[in-house]
Amino acid sequence: MSYKSDIEIAREAQKRPIQEIGSKLGIPSEHLLPYGHDKAKVSQDFINSVQKNDDGKLILVTAINPTPAGEGKTTTTVGLGDGLNRIGKKAAICIREASLGPCFGMKGGAAGGGYAQVVPMEEMNLHFTGDFHAITSAHNLLAAMIDNHIYWGNALEIDERRVAWRRVMDMNDRALRDIVTSLGGVSNGFPRQTGFDITVASEVMAILCLATDLEDLQKRLGDIIVAYRRDKTPIYCR
Repeated sequence: MSYKSDIEIAREAQKRPIQEIGSKLGIPSEHLLPYGHDKAKVSQDFINSVQKNDDGKLILVTAINPTPAGEGKTTTTVGLGDGLNRIGKKAAICIREASLGPCFGMKGGAAGGGYAQVVPMEEMNLHFTGDFHAITSAHNLLAAMIDNHIYWGNALEIDERRVAWRRVMDMNDRALRDIVTSLGGVSNGFPRQTGFDITVASEVMAILCLATDLEDLQKRLGDIIVAYRRDKTPIYCR
């Protein structure tokens, strides 16, 4: 007896329009920002409008590692959400966005598995709504600005040996963990040792998750320490 793979199950799923899903959760269609027919973000106006509502019940699903059979946290979470809805509860699951690093590594995807998975599985595991790309771009823009500032006179007196801001990419790439940049001549800047981290380890990612509003986001981003001077005083993003 053969069993269908996760991707076969996902592709055979009969997906409902995201507006229908939103309506079931009490989210009007005008507050859904659609990405295609089956994905959407929820507007900040709607989030603000429910702040005074009574809190629901929160169930935290966690584990150190999957079982030998492969049941992980997401699979358990999706199955639990399905089960609660099946018995008439109004339940929604909340899981993290997938990173391409683990997806293409030994861990695999982050959408659950079997008949307890989130669809569209491939889109969620790959680029989803583009948030990781935006975080990567914002993080690396700051890295480029630091190098450019040093190149054009270094008015902030950045100690090139103490630049704390590395670059990021949403991929496991062993060769880029520790590298030397700015090789190739004077026009490419000052060579220094640096490297890449994975996007999910970016401080920009952490700040986006923790910020309570746009003003708080801007303040936290401004408080990032990007480098130090020779006297070891910090230099902030702002």
